[in-house]
Amino acid sequence: MGALLSPLLKAETPIQAAPPALASFKADYAVYRAGKQHGTAQRYLKLTEQGYQLGYSSDISWMIFTDKRQETSDFSLQDGRIQPERYVLQRSGTGPNRYYELNLDPVEKTLSEGKKRTVKQVSWQDDWLDQLSYQLQLVLDLKAGKTEFHYKVLNRNGNAKMYHYKVVAEEILPLPYGRINTLRIARIEQNSDKQIYAWVAPELDYMLVRLWRGEDNVEQFDVQLHKLDFTQDPPPAPAN
Repeated sequence: MGALLSPLLKAETPIQAAPPALASFKADYAVYRAGKQHGTAQRYLKLTEQGYQLGYSSDISWMIFTDKRQETSDFSLQDGRIQPERYVLQRSGTGPNRYYELNLDPVEKTLSEGKKRTVKQVSWQDDWLDQLSYQLQLVLDLKAGKTEFHYKVLNRNGNAKMYHYKVVAEEILPLPYGRINTLRIARIEQNSDKQIYAWVAPELDYMLVRLWRGEDNVEQFDVQLHKLDFTQDPPPAPAN
């Protein structure tokens, strides 16, 4: 009897669903300028009923300048490509408060902006990304073995600009989070005085662990990872 029951028991064993391609997380950052901390930032990624939501918030003060902002990007994942659906940015602090919203409908092939969802008279592009979602497309492309990246990124008003990034170095970074192996990625811009470098950690599912921005090689801010929690097990680190 046991020999007959065994195959039946195996057939009734539930099939485990494949893990999501992107691991949900919560990450805390410290924001520095000239070696002194002037604020904090947070990022998170979570699963939703429609797909994913990536969020970013920051609270920065420097002398009389203050800046608080919250951003969210709701998107789905289709065959390894991110399809943004809704992007929102709210900003307060020194100067006027701002609210921006983009809605993308890949079925109707329309892009709308603002709370009133005014449709922009532009030709639909399947490879549009928003100010947040392109960061995760870069993660997916890194996992696929790419080292150079071009993205059509919509700004807060829904106008597209080509972003060009390239892996330029492997570095071990001492961070508030700890020492970690990273890839340094540079934004490539022609005839620009701005410099942007991002460091990601392959062993942490290519998490953004540092972001440095400068102008004429003078630091504007330096964002460094302080704490990281995966709300599910991340995919294993790639083999060396």
